[in-house]
Amino acid sequence: MTCEHALTARLTPPSSSTPVYKEECTQCFDNQDMAEGVDVCLSCFNGGCPSDPYNHAHQHSMKSGHYLTLNIHRSAKAPSDSDERPAKLTKLEIREDTGAEGFEYHTFVRCWGCSGARVESGLENIEPTVQAVIHAVEASKGHEIKAWAEEVTACQHVSDLSGQQPRDGFSLDGLHQCSTCDKRENLWLCLTCGNVGCGRRQYDGSGGNNHGISHYEATGHSVSVKLGTITPEGTADAYCYTCDDNKMDPHLAAHLKVFGINVAAQQKTEKSVAELQLDQNLKFDFSMTTADGAKLEPVAGPGLTGLKNLGNSCYMASVLQCVFGIDRFRDRYFPTAGDHFATCTQANPAQCMLCQLHKLANGLWSGRYATLESDGEGGVAHQAGIAPSTFKAAVAKDHYEFSTMRQQDAFEFLLHLAKQVDVVERSVDSGNSNPNKVFDFTTEERLQCMGCLKVRYKVQPARSVSLPVIKRPLDEGLAPVSLAECLELMTAEETIDGYQCPECEQPTQAVKSARFASFPKVLAVQVRRFELVNWVPEKLDIAVQVPLGEVSLEAYRGRGIQPGEEALAETDGAPAAQQPAVDEEVVAQLEAMGFPRVRCVKAVSRTGNCGAEAAMTWIFEHMDDPDIDAPETAGAEPPSDVNPEAVEQLAAMGFARDRVQRELRSAGGDAERALDRLLSIPDDMESMEPAEPVADDPMGGGSAFELTGFVSHKGSSVHCGHYIASVRHGSGADSQWYMFNDSKVVVQQAPQPEHAYVYFFTRVD
Repeated sequence: MTCEHALTARLTPPSSSTPVYKEECTQCFDNQDMAEGVDVCLSCFNGGCPSDPYNHAHQHSMKSGHYLTLNIHRSAKAPSDSDERPAKLTKLEIREDTGAEGFEYHTFVRCWGCSGARVESGLENIEPTVQAVIHAVEASKGHEIKAWAEEVTACQHVSDLSGQQPRDGFSLDGLHQCSTCDKRENLWLCLTCGNVGCGRRQYDGSGGNNHGISHYEATGHSVSVKLGTITPEGTADAYCYTCDDNKMDPHLAAHLKVFGINVAAQQKTEKSVAELQLDQNLKFDFSMTTADGAKLEPVAGPGLTGLKNLGNSCYMASVLQCVFGIDRFRDRYFPTAGDHFATCTQANPAQCMLCQLHKLANGLWSGRYATLESDGEGGVAHQAGIAPSTFKAAVAKDHYEFSTMRQQDAFEFLLHLAKQVDVVERSVDSGNSNPNKVFDFTTEERLQCMGCLKVRYKVQPARSVSLPVIKRPLDEGLAPVSLAECLELMTAEETIDGYQCPECEQPTQAVKSARFASFPKVLAVQVRRFELVNWVPEKLDIAVQVPLGEVSLEAYRGRGIQPGEEALAETDGAPAAQQPAVDEEVVAQLEAMGFPRVRCVKAVSRTGNCGAEAAMTWIFEHMDDPDIDAPETAGAEPPSDVNPEAVEQLAAMGFARDRVQRELRSAGGDAERALDRLLSIPDDMESMEPAEPVADDPMGGGSAFELTGFVSHKGSSVHCGHYIASVRHGSGADSQWYMFNDSKVVVQQAPQPEHAYVYFFTRVD
């Protein structure tokens, strides 16, 4: 039929930069492969499911007044053989596999203003927009393709390579070993003099000693080629140290001939650095078998829905499975999804964080998308899982790391996720429904001056703890440690030199310790399984013995000021002369990792005392700053005036205006740092009194916990590898552990938390 809405429609086709959501509904995981397909709004290009039980396409149409949609349904067709040779590779990339050749696409226009009736095809005012939508790149794919692609081109240093001359003593027999050490793999040949140097330790898993880059620093010879990657076609993994990037050498054969190397006789024997990274991060196939070789049982259902790997997104998937396995998160976003979608005022659900939280919860817990597939031999294969593409785009928007396709740290993502949830929940019921409250607790910091022996207790808000591990070498490997040992180390006293005591009125020595003042419903624990070696973080393979049964944390509870202790005066001096006041506990944590104290103090100060993770990230980001080792002084006063726009932006989130202004001044006008402070210190803790003695029947929550989830990192390097999650459903005799390996979900009869990176303990009430 031809309706009035279609005849009078004035549509604008999407440009190449316009997001077009045509593969999946933006409010649920119904997609174009399902029987009813997906409806794409021809006005704003939102994607919606067009049928029950949700019918988000109709809901969007009625709320927005956009009546015309393009229905897209995809069905598989028989594959055809092709002898066409692939084009010559000019990029190191993961290309979008659209699979268009293997599918048939069925489309038609419908009008929701006319009860979803089909519209006559070919109308000249509609057809250009229809064709543009059909040929547009799916919104969730556009940025992923761009993020993966790395152009491999020549540079001036490669093109103008001159003065090639084999160094004294050069021999083809010496190409099998680094000229400085005994490394025999990941070797790089200098194309200026023929020196052979091993690679950089932080960029690959072979453990080079940086002799390749050391040669460049000593000689200025820019271009090297990786031995073992040279092919008869004249290609190889070339690198320009001056540009600090992978490069193409179009004249490689001629450049190698100077050293007597015949390209035509070469065979590629090693993978390039990029290939190694891609292999580990995208093709990692974690063993889905038990120690005796038996296959683990695939499962699917509500709460047992897998998450597809979007490309290095296992860090996100593992954290989400653990977080949405917590009752408070499930109950906040799953049952209320329909109500939120009906009332949400955001024009684009894909860019609404609350919409995406509800969508994800519904996808994980409805069971609608968790169906075991056939293995083609009468058996059961793993489920396909759901792709959290729109969630990742929303939660990682504008973040310099999480918005990329690179592997990230799972614990850092947990902190980022909590921050994003805090921000959006402040606009709902004044934040009273915020599920992050299950993580909230307080710590009691005790400081004692060793000169006058007076003490001060202070209560601080917290959401997680970071446990150090004890490195005890054995003949082979490192000795295991117990969870209790890690907790003892975390709560142990540490010494502060140069403490400016307000009572002694001179620099003294002080001891400081931290304990739990209260306990959360769910305790998130990071185990710091890394150390710095030559300023490069390396993973520590230390087993932490964590019981699966009940764990009591009562021994680590603070008791407040005790009888016989005398309180220090309220006015405190700086921890060290001429330095800003910083959290010495965080400084000590960073110093224990091997960072110089001046960098630790500066990082903690610049990040607003927001914790070790933020400070460590700051150090890595500013490692090359020329003033990185210049002492941080307390002489600079914070600005008296702050940006009114920043005040309005933060006040609109529900924070008190005077507090917003105060935090902005403290952060030097940096709105992001001010927001971190506003979120890390709840409003009701601003005027918290010093810790009082704790009664025998404390009100700070029970101290008995059980392990209910953990995230494990598989791989020997902190730079790459694979994350998986283990989550316990149920309690007591009815409990069962499950392992989530991206889209694969299996029963886990014998969970192994010894090598986990992040733990979730649930309080036993």
